[in-house]
Amino acid sequence: MRRTIFYVTLLLLLAACGSKQTEQPAGPSPLEQEMTALYGENKVIEGDYPDSLAVEAANGVFVGEKDSNLLVFKGIPYALQPTGQRRWQESKPEPDSRLVREAKYFGHSAIQFRSQNNAASLYPQGEDCLTLNVWTAASGMRSAHRPVMVWIHGGSYVSNGSVNPRDWGDAFVKAHPEVVFVSLNYRLGLLGFLDLSSLPDGKDYSRSGNLGILDQVEALRWIKRNIAAFGGDPNNVTILGHSAGAGSVSLLTSIDEAQGLFRRAIMQSGSVALTSSSEDCQRLTKRVLDATGAKTAADLVALSQDEIIALNDKVGKFFRFPERDGNLIPEDLYSRYDGFNAGIDMLIGSTADEARYWIDAMGGERKFDVAVQLWCHYITMSLDSAQRSNVDSYFKFLHNQECDRRIIAQAFLNDLMFRGPAIEMAQRHATSGGKTYMYFWRQDLHSSPQETYYGACHGSEVCYVLNTGRQIKTDETPDSALAAEVQRMWINFATTGNPSTPAHYWPAYEPTQGATMVLDKVSIFVNGNEKRPRQLSYIAPLLKEYISPVFSDLLEKAPWYAGIAIGTLVAVVLLLIWLIVRIRRLFKRKTKQS
Repeated sequence: MRRTIFYVTLLLLLAACGSKQTEQPAGPSPLEQEMTALYGENKVIEGDYPDSLAVEAANGVFVGEKDSNLLVFKGIPYALQPTGQRRWQESKPEPDSRLVREAKYFGHSAIQFRSQNNAASLYPQGEDCLTLNVWTAASGMRSAHRPVMVWIHGGSYVSNGSVNPRDWGDAFVKAHPEVVFVSLNYRLGLLGFLDLSSLPDGKDYSRSGNLGILDQVEALRWIKRNIAAFGGDPNNVTILGHSAGAGSVSLLTSIDEAQGLFRRAIMQSGSVALTSSSEDCQRLTKRVLDATGAKTAADLVALSQDEIIALNDKVGKFFRFPERDGNLIPEDLYSRYDGFNAGIDMLIGSTADEARYWIDAMGGERKFDVAVQLWCHYITMSLDSAQRSNVDSYFKFLHNQECDRRIIAQAFLNDLMFRGPAIEMAQRHATSGGKTYMYFWRQDLHSSPQETYYGACHGSEVCYVLNTGRQIKTDETPDSALAAEVQRMWINFATTGNPSTPAHYWPAYEPTQGATMVLDKVSIFVNGNEKRPRQLSYIAPLLKEYISPVFSDLLEKAPWYAGIAIGTLVAVVLLLIWLIVRIRRLFKRKTKQS
């Protein structure tokens, strides 16, 4: 009966979430109008152009715009666009060129679901999405060698893009002209992470399950080759990102193709845990083939862009993360932190209330509480008895600390999906001699007019780091003092490999101490005993399972429970009706006798 209730509730919950995902307002929303107003096409310049706004790169001359003390270059192509026969092929560099092009407008967003909660999805989309943007101080640009910070956006590898105002670098570089800031787009969803290698002509698509990561590698190659012309130091590049962006960073530190393209890495609430097995990826491939009737990769390549968009809307919710294919991405990713990437300086962390970001996606706090309980139950059911015992021990430990079970379930997801993997990577990297720094974000998003308490949810630190002033969930203004200090820490790390500031000494993470910088506006301090908090000792053995945080897996892996659940519910309803009828008859009989 417990399983029946579990799957019935799950189906209703996912159906509700799915229907909300495709809802469209009656007219353009204010956000949609804002994004539409940003759009323009960068054109070829055939006549004169202002030399002061132009930068010569290997694949052309790009003419940007002046913004206060900045030069801004948007929509620069870093590769041949993956259109036509190049769909599902690895990205390749554009040929060297002297062509003069505008760089005034962001490039197309990658194809994705349109959602009022995702600004980038409301901007024009297209397969020709492999572009990047550069913000650099105008003063002394020609001769400068500034540290370069390359931002990789999040979005579960299926959504978002560099056009999202929360991911812009303008305010960041205006406040910190000593760095060059770069953001980039990469292929998402079905076009970026669909494994076609099992198809009859799949040998030509052997790495199609990881094209989004390979796009990022190509972007880093472009940056290495060209960033000096924008005032950046190609030998001092830091890659950083949040969520799937941080997951991307964790993978880029772990694959052969990306070695030597950057020096430092910052991972904000994302890790190697955000990956999928080849078996899981093949289930998505089957869904695509069933939906299209295609038999070969060539059949899929022949689809129009509009058909790809429709296909993404139909099956894209069953998305996959980058594939642990044993080719580009190793099957045991944590082992790469045992020495392979020891030469890369790393700053790694997570937030205190990661899971609360998904309250709105689940339809509110009550449904969210149910969803979290269901998710924990599903995870437990999918494990063997030894691993199940670790989950039970985790819950018992926090229960003995007088924690509410609802809060324990949220903590379990936070620790399993984010904090546990972050500490595991930091611990291994530090043990192998890599320079490692760890943080824990506690500043929450609570404000008095807000009905929902999001806490220090997933992404709550991004507006502080990037200086955008746009909170991820509320209209609350970020604490300016905390934002300034955090930015200084991140920039110091990118510049020197040490995030310490005059106000706050930040010791390196060591295997025996585990020093962790705890960040909130009330206090900033180092906790020297965070190596493995007690409850995480029960989480550590689960990490090797790479338990997927893709909610659609709950439907995908146990669809036949739906029939059982519905049949059981019908039987229960009939039984209740029978009981009510029997009770009424007995009541009438006793009434007559009296």
